[in-house]
Amino acid sequence: MKKLLQVIAAATIALPILAVAHGPTRQVVDEKIVIDAPIETVWETVKNFETIADWHPAVKSVEMQDAETRIITLNRDGDPTITEQINKIDDERTTLIYNITDMSVTKTITFNSVETPYYTLPVSTYKSWMYVKEVDNGTEVRWNGKFYRSFMNNPPVPEGQSDSEAKAEVSAFYAEGLQGLKAMLEK
Repeated sequence: MKKLLQVIAAATIALPILAVAHGPTRQVVDEKIVIDAPIETVWETVKNFETIADWHPAVKSVEMQDAETRIITLNRDGDPTITEQINKIDDERTTLIYNITDMSVTKTITFNSVETPYYTLPVSTYKSWMYVKEVDNGTEVRWNGKFYRSFMNNPPVPEGQSDSEAKAEVSAFYAEGLQGLKAMLEK
């Protein structure tokens, strides 16, 4: 019985420490908007991988490397880039799936004696889905992403690199893009 109490006491002390001392956890962002336009028009715009600069206010330009890979340059200081590759375009399910394959480093800091890069977005292992479906009052576009923060070490985490900051930045990027898509297609 004494051994059991010692194990319980040790676990009670260790569990809060273990809960704090973990690396990144998978984050999910899910944004959606309803657009007053036919599904065919919305889907043609969403699946056209090279035209994101036409509707996303944060995207300055797009350079297609090949039919399935684009490099987008953002409207930010230093013109940071994100390279994205199509995984699948499903016309039947009106779904586009893509992932980030590379990003530019916008700055590097020394954090806990280690050189730490800051990327265009503070994410890694990023995959995204865009779904288009007909609803009663138009066409719904849902933009979903799954990713980890770019800082892969245990806490402490440098400013701008936490799970919540990565999630907030991707959520803002999606929301701004969906608003831009809506504005363009409802003209």
